[in-house]
Amino acid sequence: MNDEIVTKPFHVLVVFGDAPLRRTIKATLRQLGYQGVHAVENGVEALQWLDSGQKVDVIITSLHRTRLDGFELLERIRSQPNTKNLPVVLVAGKATEQLVAQAIETDADGYVLMPFTPADLERRIDELIERRTKPSLYQQLLSSGQATLETAPQESIMWFREAVHENPSNPIGHYWLGQALERAGLMDEAQKAYRTAVELNPLHVKSMDRLREFYRKSGRTDELYDILTRMYRARPDRRDVALELGPLALAKGDVERGIACFEFLVGSVRNRPKALGAVLARFYRFDVLRADVARLAMSVYLEAVEKDAEAAYLLAQILTACDHAAQARDGLVKLLRRSKEFEKPFVIKVHLLLAHIYDKVGIERLAKEHRETARSLQAS
Repeated sequence: MNDEIVTKPFHVLVVFGDAPLRRTIKATLRQLGYQGVHAVENGVEALQWLDSGQKVDVIITSLHRTRLDGFELLERIRSQPNTKNLPVVLVAGKATEQLVAQAIETDADGYVLMPFTPADLERRIDELIERRTKPSLYQQLLSSGQATLETAPQESIMWFREAVHENPSNPIGHYWLGQALERAGLMDEAQKAYRTAVELNPLHVKSMDRLREFYRKSGRTDELYDILTRMYRARPDRRDVALELGPLALAKGDVERGIACFEFLVGSVRNRPKALGAVLARFYRFDVLRADVARLAMSVYLEAVEKDAEAAYLLAQILTACDHAAQARDGLVKLLRRSKEFEKPFVIKVHLLLAHIYDKVGIERLAKEHRETARSLQAS
């Protein structure tokens, strides 16, 4: 005799790009007794469903889709006041360090690994719903601190200290205590709280991000390098981390790590001249990469001259610094032929760069002409 299905008065939104898997999960949840189950193909449709005012108690979403992946959807959900506390479960193929770090960073409520059983899914959903409907003392203390964080930071410090006392091994409490201490102007104590969070969980990137900001502002290069290295290990997909770590690693003689950051960044922006120029501008001064930087700059320079004048100017600066002044000059001259298309300040910049280039190659007459033209434009 079959057991009767107990109806669960909860509504689940399923977000999966894979149609057969989407149908299977939807059918499984209905068999498990959840009152409302709605399935959509991508993150855009999920946001539309949420905006429509339909009741949703928990979201189950895959990581990879064509429109808004799981983390992008999660960030959008957390940014909206009416959905920021909605439980979101990520479904992934395997638990890599990057997945765990990114789940922490985007405030995911948890993840389920494939393949999973109906019991695995039911257990995770029920845990999250119970956590929201019957929060533990620790969760209540965190909620109280978060509620007063902006308006009464001293009061929030009290709540977060209580939370840390209640559960000292959970890095989340230490992170939020750091947030409150920052707002109260207690920067040394805030740093201590963030360091504790990272010691408890080396993948707590949100705390690393705050330490990174402290170390950068105070010029503590060694500590900055250490925290960037930790962040890069946890989140090798973050371009902002690689862009800061790469030059710092090369300056410290860590050539292998610096080149790895450079190659990752170039691969992510290779077909975007302006973004590529911004990357090359951070690396051209290192001899070990200068030839590669010049080659990459030349590969997009002519296209930029035709389509993106600001990008072309940046690339011309890089080429000049890499001893390819002649190639830089040819593109700048082409830009001047279209000078009526540009604002005066930009045209002045081009003339001054050409003057610098002619100085470099020893053609003083042309250098003087371009400087005089720039002065005349500035005066007009």
